Amino acid sequence: MERGVSITTVVVWLLFPIWLFAQSDSLNTANTPDSLHAPSRQIELSTYVEKSRVPLNQPVIFHVHVSWIGELSDYKIDLVSQPILTNLLLEGSGAENRLEPLPNGKQRAIKSITYRFKPLEMGMAYIDGIVVKYTDAATGKADELKTQRIMIEITEPVAESGGIHGKAIIYGVLLVLFFGVLLYAVVLYFRKKKQHQDATVPVVSIPEKFLTRLAQEVDPRGTNLAEMTQRLSRIFREYLDQDFGIPAREMSTSELLTELEKLGLEAADYAKLKDVLQRLDMIKFAGKNVDPAEFTGIYGAIENFLLKRKTHTGNTMVEVQEAK
Repeated sequence: MERGVSITTVVVWLLFPIWLFAQSDSLNTANTPDSLHAPSRQIELSTYVEKSRVPLNQPVIFHVHVSWIGELSDYKIDLVSQPILTNLLLEGSGAENRLEPLPNGKQRAIKSITYRFKPLEMGMAYIDGIVVKYTDAATGKADELKTQRIMIEITEPVAESGGIHGKAIIYGVLLVLFFGVLLYAVVLYFRKKKQHQDATVPVVSIPEKFLTRLAQEVDPRGTNLAEMTQRLSRIFREYLDQDFGIPAREMSTSELLTELEKLGLEAADYAKLKDVLQRLDMIKFAGKNVDPAEFTGIYGAIENFLLKRKTHTGNTMVEVQEAK
């Protein structure tokens, strides 16, 4: 009898753990809330710097990203701790919320903060770990995430190409302005100098020019009066050509007188010109010796006509200059 009891006791003790495990598993299954069978959500925190080696005269750009798959409203960010810095100075920061589509049709919600730090001196710089506290909007559960310390090497400053380029542009503009002003001053100087020269240099009228030729090329007291007469006739016809625009050197005396009559000269002047031209023709075609008194009279008549024309032309030029 005692032996039977002992066997029964051993069997009970062997089956008790199996029964207990079955009861425990049944209990856990019955008491598990439905939320635990829902797919779990995952929130991620990442921090990084754009460059791990930064020159002393350039900024350190530091990014903090908190992301999860779902809507932006799935999590509430309660706190993002301020970075604790070594050998760096905070210059500014900015924040952004965005949704990025994923290939499986879902989307990733991203909350990001960007910091801009100024290096203080060459050597190592540090950004201590960031703490982000958040609350799950569905469950109300609060939790936090932490990151590790980040190291940055601050190196010697480098030449900033943008600054040099900007200075080069400024210097180029200044040089262009300088040479432009210099060129304008030179042009203005020579223009004024030319105007002064034009004002001081006397303008020689056509009658005055031919008066000078008469004095230089014709000698009324010369011995070869026949040659002097030909010179006098040629010079006078050249004068009529230039002053009145008449091709007097190719015209006969009658044709020339007709053209002179059309000019509307004073009657006395026209009569003198007619007398001079006819007398020169008579000497030329008659082939006789030239009487000194007659030559002197022709010379004097031409000279007086040129002097009168010089005075008339001089008055006209003065009127034109005053009008200017």
